[in-house]
Amino acid sequence: MELNKSEIKTINEYEQGKFNPEEIGSIEDARGKQLHYIILISHGRRYMHDSGYPFIKMIGKGTDGKFYNLGWHDHYICNEPSNTDSLGKNVFRLMPWCNDKPWVVSNGFWSSSTIEIGEPIYYSKRSETEVIIR
Repeated sequence: MELNKSEIKTINEYEQGKFNPEEIGSIEDARGKQLHYIILISHGRRYMHDSGYPFIKMIGKGTDGKFYNLGWHDHYICNEPSNTDSLGKNVFRLMPWCNDKPWVVSNGFWSSSTIEIGEPIYYSKRSETEVIIR
Protein backbone atom coordinates (compact mmCIF):
# COMPACT_ATOMS: atom_id res chain seq x y z
CA MET A 1 0.00 0.00 0.00
CA GLU A 2 1.44 3.35 -1.01
CA LEU A 3 1.39 6.11 1.59
CA ASN A 4 2.89 9.56 1.28
CA LYS A 5 5.30 11.06 3.83
CA SER A 6 2.57 13.17 5.43
CA GLU A 7 0.28 10.16 5.97
CA ILE A 8 3.12 8.10 7.47
CA LYS A 9 4.13 10.98 9.75
CA THR A 10 0.54 11.52 10.90
CA ILE A 11 0.04 7.84 11.74
CA ASN A 12 3.40 7.64 13.51
CA GLU A 13 2.52 10.58 15.75
CA TYR A 14 -0.19 8.37 17.25
CA GLU A 15 1.75 5.11 17.04
CA GLN A 16 4.87 6.36 18.90
CA GLY A 17 6.97 5.88 15.74
CA LYS A 18 6.15 2.15 15.51
CA PHE A 19 4.29 2.33 12.19
CA ASN A 20 6.33 1.14 9.22
CA PRO A 21 4.43 0.99 5.91
CA GLU A 22 6.89 -1.65 4.65
CA GLU A 23 5.63 -4.04 7.34
CA ILE A 24 1.89 -3.81 6.63
CA GLY A 25 0.44 -7.30 6.34
CA SER A 26 -1.52 -8.27 3.24
CA ILE A 27 -5.28 -8.62 2.95
CA GLU A 28 -4.82 -12.38 3.16
CA ASP A 29 -2.82 -11.93 6.40
CA ALA A 30 -5.67 -9.81 7.84
CA ARG A 31 -8.24 -12.60 7.51
CA GLY A 32 -9.36 -13.88 10.91
CA LYS A 33 -7.44 -11.17 12.81
CA GLN A 34 -8.95 -9.23 15.68
CA LEU A 35 -8.54 -5.45 15.31
CA HIS A 36 -8.18 -2.62 17.82
CA TYR A 37 -9.17 -0.07 15.19
CA ILE A 38 -9.06 0.88 11.51
CA ILE A 39 -7.09 3.77 10.06
CA LEU A 40 -8.91 5.50 7.19
CA ILE A 41 -6.98 7.61 4.69
CA SER A 42 -8.79 9.67 2.08
CA HIS A 43 -6.82 9.22 -1.11
CA GLY A 44 -7.93 12.52 -2.64
CA ARG A 45 -9.63 13.22 -5.94
CA ARG A 46 -6.79 12.29 -8.29
CA TYR A 47 -7.98 8.70 -8.76
CA MET A 48 -11.70 8.22 -8.36
CA HIS A 49 -13.82 5.12 -7.87
CA ASP A 50 -16.37 4.34 -10.62
CA SER A 51 -19.01 5.76 -8.27
CA GLY A 52 -17.40 9.19 -8.60
CA TYR A 53 -16.02 9.28 -5.06
CA PRO A 54 -12.38 9.26 -3.93
CA PHE A 55 -10.94 6.02 -2.62
CA ILE A 56 -10.42 5.41 1.09
CA LYS A 57 -7.33 3.40 1.99
CA MET A 58 -7.88 1.30 5.11
CA ILE A 59 -5.33 -0.20 7.48
CA GLY A 60 -6.33 -2.37 10.43
CA LYS A 61 -4.35 -2.29 13.69
CA GLY A 62 -4.45 -5.83 15.06
CA THR A 63 -4.57 -6.77 18.70
CA ASP A 64 -1.27 -8.51 17.93
CA GLY A 65 0.28 -5.03 17.37
CA LYS A 66 0.65 -5.50 13.61
CA PHE A 67 -0.90 -3.44 10.82
CA TYR A 68 -2.93 -5.02 8.01
CA ASN A 69 -3.90 -3.79 4.58
CA LEU A 70 -7.70 -3.72 4.35
CA GLY A 71 -7.69 -2.38 0.80
CA TRP A 72 -9.19 0.57 -1.03
CA HIS A 73 -12.90 1.33 -0.82
CA ASP A 74 -15.20 4.16 -1.80
CA HIS A 75 -17.27 3.92 1.40
CA TYR A 76 -17.85 1.93 4.56
CA ILE A 77 -20.92 0.87 6.49
CA CYS A 78 -20.68 0.55 10.25
CA ASN A 79 -23.55 -1.35 11.85
CA GLU A 80 -22.02 -1.13 15.34
CA PRO A 81 -21.39 1.76 17.72
CA SER A 82 -18.12 3.38 16.72
CA ASN A 83 -15.96 6.42 17.33
CA THR A 84 -14.12 8.33 14.60
CA ASP A 85 -11.14 10.52 15.49
CA SER A 86 -9.27 12.79 13.09
CA LEU A 87 -5.55 12.14 13.33
CA GLY A 88 -4.62 14.80 10.80
CA LYS A 89 -5.31 15.92 7.26
CA ASN A 90 -7.19 13.10 5.46
CA VAL A 91 -6.30 10.52 8.17
CA PHE A 92 -8.90 9.15 10.60
CA ARG A 93 -9.15 6.37 13.17
CA LEU A 94 -12.36 4.32 13.42
CA MET A 95 -12.73 2.23 16.57
CA PRO A 96 -15.34 0.36 18.61
CA TRP A 97 -17.37 2.44 21.04
CA CYS A 98 -19.06 1.10 24.19
CA ASN A 99 -19.02 -2.46 22.91
CA ASP A 100 -17.29 -5.52 24.34
CA LYS A 101 -17.45 -7.53 21.11
CA PRO A 102 -14.11 -7.64 19.26
CA TRP A 103 -13.86 -6.50 15.64
CA VAL A 104 -12.70 -9.47 13.54
CA VAL A 105 -11.82 -9.53 9.83
CA SER A 106 -13.86 -12.24 8.09
CA ASN A 107 -12.07 -15.33 6.82
CA GLY A 108 -13.22 -14.53 3.27
CA PHE A 109 -12.38 -10.80 3.38
CA TRP A 110 -11.38 -9.09 0.13
CA SER A 111 -11.19 -5.48 -1.02
CA SER A 112 -14.35 -4.29 -2.77
CA SER A 113 -16.25 -1.04 -3.10
CA THR A 114 -17.94 -1.50 0.29
CA ILE A 115 -16.39 -2.54 3.57
CA GLU A 116 -19.01 -3.44 6.16
CA ILE A 117 -18.34 -3.50 9.88
CA GLY A 118 -20.84 -5.69 11.70
CA GLU A 119 -24.08 -7.07 10.38
CA PRO A 120 -27.43 -5.30 10.26
CA ILE A 121 -29.69 -6.15 13.20
CA TYR A 122 -32.09 -8.00 10.88
CA TYR A 123 -29.32 -10.29 9.55
CA SER A 124 -30.23 -13.87 10.47
CA LYS A 125 -26.62 -15.02 11.03
CA ARG A 126 -25.60 -12.01 13.13
CA SER A 127 -22.74 -12.90 15.47
CA GLU A 128 -23.43 -12.37 19.15
CA THR A 129 -19.77 -12.72 20.15
CA GLU A 130 -17.83 -10.63 17.61
CA VAL A 131 -18.21 -7.84 15.06
CA ILE A 132 -17.42 -9.23 11.62
CA ILE A 133 -15.64 -7.02 9.09
CA ARG A 134 -16.41 -8.02 5.50
